[in-house]
Amino acid sequence: MTRSFKEGDSYTDRLFHWLKSRKQINITMSTEIKPKVYKVLIDHHPVLLKGYRRPNVLKQQISFFEEWKNAESIAARPLPFPTGEMSISKLGCEWGLFTWKDGRHADFGNEMDRKKTYNCLKQFHRNTKGINTLSIPRDPLYLKWYRRLEQFSDTKHVFHSYYKKELYEEVFTMMDRLLDVFASYPWGQIEENSWNSEQWLHGDVAHHNFIIDSVGSVSMIDFDLLHRGPKLYDEIQLAHRFLPYLENDRINFFQLFKHVSYPEIWLRGSLVPADLIREWLYGYNKSRRGEEALLTHIEKFEKAWERRKQFVRYVEFMLR
Repeated sequence: MTRSFKEGDSYTDRLFHWLKSRKQINITMSTEIKPKVYKVLIDHHPVLLKGYRRPNVLKQQISFFEEWKNAESIAARPLPFPTGEMSISKLGCEWGLFTWKDGRHADFGNEMDRKKTYNCLKQFHRNTKGINTLSIPRDPLYLKWYRRLEQFSDTKHVFHSYYKKELYEEVFTMMDRLLDVFASYPWGQIEENSWNSEQWLHGDVAHHNFIIDSVGSVSMIDFDLLHRGPKLYDEIQLAHRFLPYLENDRINFFQLFKHVSYPEIWLRGSLVPADLIREWLYGYNKSRRGEEALLTHIEKFEKAWERRKQFVRYVEFMLR
C-alpha cells in the first residue's frame, strides 16, 4: 500500500530538502511504495526514486542498462537525475532514478497474464544475452535452497507445538530428497556455460515485478537481483509462481513451458517445493512480529502442501 507524504516525515523531508537545496532537484509530489522507494514528480514527470544500502547493486544496473540499448520497451531502466548524475549518495544510501511504469501488477491466476509475462521474460533473456558488463556473483540455486531447507528445520519446534510433527517430517523429507536429485546435475558446467555466453537473468520473477499497462503491454521492473547465470533459474522460479494456479491443470502448465532450456532439469527444479518453504518462512516471520496468527498460517501451509504433494506424485509417476 502506498501513502502520500506530509510535512514531518523526517527522513523523507531531509532527503527531499537536501535534493532541492544542494542539487536543485524539486520534487513536487511523493508517494512511498515501501521504505526508501518513492514514486515522485520531477519537472511534472513521474519517476521512481530508490535508495540502496549496497551501492554496487545500483551501479551494476546502471552499467547493464547502458549496454542494453532497446530496454525501454520492456523494462524500467535507470534514468539520470536533472543534474546529469546517474546516482547520488545521501543519508547512508546510493539513490537512483528509474522509469515509472504505469499499469497493474500481473495476475498469475489469469491465463493471459501468465502467457504475457512468460513471453516478456523470454524476450528479456534473448535481448540481454551477450551484454558484457560486470556481474555480482551469486550462489547456484541449489545452494540457496539448501540454506532455505536449513531455515525450515529451525522452525521444527513450531510444528511440534501445534501437533503437526508428521507434516513437518513429510515436507522436510520430500524437499530434501527432491533437492538432492536437483543438486546432482552438473551445475559447475551449466554455470560456466551461462557465464561464458553472457546470459543474464532477472532473479525475482514475482507477479509484482511485471507491470501490464492499459493496452496490455508488459514491462519488467526491479532488477536488484539481476546477474549473469542460467536463465533456467528464472524459468524454474516462474514455474513455482504459476504452480499454485496450475497444479490441477497440468496440461496447460507443461504446454506453457514447453520451450524451456534444459527441460529435464527444469522439471526436476519445478518439483522442489522451495517456493512453499519460502512462503512458510515469510509467514512465520510475520507471525513472530504479530502480523498474522501462527495457527492460521500453519493451516494455509498444510493446504498448499497437500495440493503440491499431489502434483509431485503425478509428475514423478510420469517420469518413471
